[in-house]
Amino acid sequence: MEEKKDLQRELTEKLKKKRLRKYILALIALAIVIYAASVFKIEGRDSPLPDGQGQVVDYQQERAKATEQEKREVKAEDKKETKGEKKDQETKASEKDSKKDKDKSAKELKIDNSKDPTASNEGNRAYKPDVAEDVTVTISISCKTLSDDMGKLENKSIEEYIPKDGWILQATTYKGTTENTVFDVLNTVCRNNKVHMEFSFTPVYESNYIEGIGYLYEFDGGPLSGWMYKVNGWFPNYGCSSYYLKDGDVIEWVYTCDLGKDVGDNSMSK
Repeated sequence: MEEKKDLQRELTEKLKKKRLRKYILALIALAIVIYAASVFKIEGRDSPLPDGQGQVVDYQQERAKATEQEKREVKAEDKKETKGEKKDQETKASEKDSKKDKDKSAKELKIDNSKDPTASNEGNRAYKPDVAEDVTVTISISCKTLSDDMGKLENKSIEEYIPKDGWILQATTYKGTTENTVFDVLNTVCRNNKVHMEFSFTPVYESNYIEGIGYLYEFDGGPLSGWMYKVNGWFPNYGCSSYYLKDGDVIEWVYTCDLGKDVGDNSMSK
């Protein structure tokens, strides 16, 4: 009888251990699944975004290629010695500048909706072609107004993030379509260049508002400081989600410490 009880006790202990092992294995499997999901989420958040034409650009590689190309061009220039060649270069440069000026003419590229009360929401949507067209634009990000006078910086904790030359991102090419906006360009280029950027959607203006770039936020440079953008030298009076691209657009994000006056926008003072 005692032997039977001992056997039952032994079987019970074995069953308990078996169940315990099963629970432990289940917990380990669950932990692995949670870990894998978190890693996938992090990689997804940090992975590069395709541009407006569906291509993921390695910007570091592009810059290296551009640098190498510039070196080759400099060497080629050095080899040209005759006056005829120099004259030919000057003629070509003049034609190129002329074409550039024409491409950036105010009538063709600037759309001033300052007197249009609906501009804050619609932007330049009305100028979009019915069928999307490929475009190539450039974008740069500068906080030179602050880097030139660090005394304006009120948030001293971010001083190390302010580049000495003021360039958070030098002129970078983006390929997209007329369906893309200035916000699309900024979002993609910042992410793919590992430049910090934070924004929030503003329902009143139906646009994304840029709060901070490169860890530099609005009001860090004083009560009138923040991020602004201009296209072809003009500051649109509506959000970056409402400016649709045109081929050749030159987009500049600039940090102002004086409500735009220190970066060339005097519209607020009119």
